[in-house]
Amino acid sequence: MSQKTAGRPRSEDLEPLVLKTTYEMLAKKGYHGFSIDDIVLETGVAKTTIYRRWPNKAHLAMSTVTHMISPYLEFPKDVTFEKALLDQMEALSGVFSGKFGRVISTLIGAGQQDGELSESILENYLLPRRQAAKQFFHHAIKTKQIQPLSDSEIDVCMDILYGTLYFRLLLKHEKPQFHDLRPGLEKYLRTLKK
Repeated sequence: MSQKTAGRPRSEDLEPLVLKTTYEMLAKKGYHGFSIDDIVLETGVAKTTIYRRWPNKAHLAMSTVTHMISPYLEFPKDVTFEKALLDQMEALSGVFSGKFGRVISTLIGAGQQDGELSESILENYLLPRRQAAKQFFHHAIKTKQIQPLSDSEIDVCMDILYGTLYFRLLLKHEKPQFHDLRPGLEKYLRTLKK
C-alpha cells in the first residue's frame, strides 16, 4: 500500500484533482465567485502549473464542465439515426436536469457578460459539439436515413432540436425533462425522412 506524501500532488494526479475541485467551486460559488487562487489553495497545485494547462479561468471552467459531461454527449453507435439522436438528447436532458445543469446554466449566463468565458464556451463546448452533431447528420444522409440537407439546413435542424433543451435549461419555465419533449421531437424527426 502506498503512503500519501506531503506536498504538491504528483503530475499525473493534477488534472483530475484540479477539474474536480473546479467543479466543486463552480457548484458552490458560481463562476464569478471562485478564482484560480481558490483552486491553488484547495489543491496545493502551483498557480503557474494551472496556467500552463489552462490559460485562464474561463478555459478551466469550460474544460471542467466538458470533462464532467462528455460521457453523456456521445451519439450511440450501431443504432438508427433517430434512436441515436433521441438517446443522446435524453442523456443531455438528464445532465441538464441533474447536478450539472445549474453549473452549465450559470456559466452560459455569466458568459453573456464575460467575453473570455463566452469565447471559451464557444470554442471548448459549442463548436466541437456542433461539429460532432454535423458529422452525425452527414452520416445519416450518406446512409439514406434522412433526406439530403445542406450544412445550413443541418444547422437549423440542430437549433430546433437542441434549442428545446437549452431553452428550458436557461429560462427554467419547465425542467428539461425528456419524456415531455420526446413526442414532439419524434414528429419533427419524421419530417427529415421525407
